[in-house]
Amino acid sequence: MKKRTARLAVAAAAFAVIAPLAGCANMLSADQTANYEYNGGDGAWSREDLEGVEVRGLLILQNEDGDANVFYSLINGSDESRQVTLEIGPETVETTLQPGESFHQNPQNPESGVEPLIVSGLNAEVGSLVDVEATVGSASETIRAQVLDDSLPEYADLLPTAPAADPTTDPTEGATEEGVPNEDGTTGEGTTTG
Repeated sequence: MKKRTARLAVAAAAFAVIAPLAGCANMLSADQTANYEYNGGDGAWSREDLEGVEVRGLLILQNEDGDANVFYSLINGSDESRQVTLEIGPETVETTLQPGESFHQNPQNPESGVEPLIVSGLNAEVGSLVDVEATVGSASETIRAQVLDDSLPEYADLLPTAPAADPTTDPTEGATEEGVPNEDGTTGEGTTTG
């Protein structure tokens, strides 16, 4: 009898150790993973009900001068037209969406047909979160969008570039062609007029 009691005691002790560890699997039950909301892709998403409009993929890419290129998508899931206002740093952007319409602020996508949205002088710390105020009708939400730079190679070509320099004066302006008479009848021989 003593051997049987000892075996039962060992089995009970093993069960006491294994049972709590087996309970960890319950943390990943179908109910819990089904209720977990994951937004794939880059950028921040709206979480509030903005009268049927969703803001997705809000991403801010900033260069060394503090200027930022802004990317986002708007989706109007309502059955009415909606005007969306986004306040990004010193810039305010307004977009009107028809029922069921989507808008993609992504100049890299040839189907979007939009110009880059550059916010000058944002000067946010790279890696920080910037508050973007999204307003649709009477509903609004502050979306916290991350500011990134070109540390990731995927973003290297998406940062704002320096503005083009002012065009210089045409070096041939005011010059006369060799052998072509000036107004006074003389030939310029390649000289410039005063």
